[in-house]
Amino acid sequence: MAIFSYVSVDGKGNTKKGILDGDSAQHIRQQLQDMNLTLIELTPLKDKNQQDHHPWSFSKKARVSTSTLSVLTFQLGTLLTAGLTIVAALQNIAEEMENTRLKTVLLTVRTRILEGHTLAYGMNEFPEVFPDLYRATIAAGDKSGHLDDVINKLALNLDQEEHIRQKIQQAMIYPALLTFVSFTIIFFLLTYAMPKITQTFIESGQTLPAVTSVLLAFSRGLKTYGIYVLIFIFLMIMGFKHFLKSDKFRFRYQLFLLKIPILNKAITITNAARFARTFGILFAAGVPVSQAMQTANSIITLLPMKAAIKHAITQVTEGLSIHQALSQTGYFTKMSTQLIASGETSGKLELMLEKTAAYQEQQVIRWTTTILALFEPVMILFMGIVVLFIVLAILLPIFQLNEFFG
Repeated sequence: MAIFSYVSVDGKGNTKKGILDGDSAQHIRQQLQDMNLTLIELTPLKDKNQQDHHPWSFSKKARVSTSTLSVLTFQLGTLLTAGLTIVAALQNIAEEMENTRLKTVLLTVRTRILEGHTLAYGMNEFPEVFPDLYRATIAAGDKSGHLDDVINKLALNLDQEEHIRQKIQQAMIYPALLTFVSFTIIFFLLTYAMPKITQTFIESGQTLPAVTSVLLAFSRGLKTYGIYVLIFIFLMIMGFKHFLKSDKFRFRYQLFLLKIPILNKAITITNAARFARTFGILFAAGVPVSQAMQTANSIITLLPMKAAIKHAITQVTEGLSIHQALSQTGYFTKMSTQLIASGETSGKLELMLEKTAAYQEQQVIRWTTTILALFEPVMILFMGIVVLFIVLAILLPIFQLNEFFG
């Protein structure tokens, strides 16, 4: 089957555009006639079987956001729960989709299913739209025969991730604004206000205090070499990003981050929550424990933690219980391992993993809030000290002048 984009006119003369799939152009024309539409233009969209590259290449700009993928997954799970086939569900969602590129993705996936492939196989053509974990979970759902349950849990997981991300972003708005305003004020005082005020004292031949002289020299240097400093900082950031591509460098850098109080907790708990929720979804889909743990570990971004969990997986395959193996990594809280132990004992591991993830996600929000709450007074204190230093540098010559005339 092939996919075609079309332009047509309905009985009232209104232009309608869309995408349909069919065996041939004639098949598409017949579909449009059945919908009482008059075809004006028909353009085939070639698929992977016809060319090396996809009909439309995904760039970073075209990638689907977590919120969009969450809505799409929720719609798919709802339709499957309602009894629709996967083909019908994809068709219905595609017809309501305003994003033309995403509509093409869904229809392409639908075409692969009609050709006899699985849903996961069709999604594998679009790794930029459907992440590795998403496709691995869908594949597990295909194998277990509980695809609707798996998709519904995926939708809840994506929604939770988006919720946490939005809460963190909202919490960061004020600190970011405070930082921007603080540095803007300091920059204005150093590059404009201070040189203007001190120029009078310089022209009068008055000897400036050491504090004023130092700050004035810094102000002149900032005006003269500021652009070069910005370029240097930019190059440092780009170089740092380049070095982060090396696993060895990133491993050492992350070990350094883990030595910073409070921040280490936030990073560790974030990854632990992601691991627990992913592990729970895959385990519920019927994936074997070791395989589910390996897939969940693949999305961990903290390399030291990833290496520790990899060793824990080996211990689990050798007969050690899950909670004991994870506890020995040192990256999971005592509460988390106790919940997992309870799940292993009661046979409700899936439920306990979900509770573990929820507990840790709440901790992520608390730790993030704590970090930002500490940042605000530190930033205000820093701003106060710098402004006080600048004000003193300006006022001291005035005091000296008053003493001279006195």
